[in-house]
Amino acid sequence: MKNNFSISFTSNIRFVERPVFSMMRKSNYIDYSHFRPNILKANEFFSDEIRTCTGGGLVKPFLEAEGFHFWDDLKNKKKFPQLINMLFNFVREPQRGLLLGSKDLKSNPYSIEQFENLKKVFLERVKNVSIFQQHRFTNSETAFHYSVPADTWTLCTSYRVDGDLQKKFVKKPEDLLKVFKKVSIANGDRLFMGKKEVLPSDYPELFM
Repeated sequence: MKNNFSISFTSNIRFVERPVFSMMRKSNYIDYSHFRPNILKANEFFSDEIRTCTGGGLVKPFLEAEGFHFWDDLKNKKKFPQLINMLFNFVREPQRGLLLGSKDLKSNPYSIEQFENLKKVFLERVKNVSIFQQHRFTNSETAFHYSVPADTWTLCTSYRVDGDLQKKFVKKPEDLLKVFKKVSIANGDRLFMGKKEVLPSDYPELFM
């Protein structure tokens, strides 16, 4: 007898300001350095200062996950196939993913290329991927935390409008397209600003 019943899991994506992110209990830091692991499979992980780099992770909700933080440099460009093999060997057949980062700066010629290459592979191999692509402002960065038991990404994006000394944080839906060139929340993923959920019916431009 065939079982036609299937469970469709979702992931939560929650944006918070720096004080909240800083107060969270976190373990398993992922660095971008070539001298430390920049891919980590764990029940909880986090990284920060994603500017021109690309970060994110692959997930089987409530079962296993991995995070990564790739420096946008020539060394990672040359070993891109190895990075992809490691990612998809750590978590096989992931159901969901998240990708964020990059900037269009003359001083960082591999940033956009690295993000686009990862995006292409992710969309080919993972059914549902939420994307936060290309920080628009020179002074902007994102930190992330993921918890397997909660199946929740907690993101903190700070930015300064060019010419402005005041640091701001993404804290409402309108901020997302102001700060990122492209935002695409995967089918089924739930977006929150703090504790308030952002519904696809209210902001269809943010959802696939």
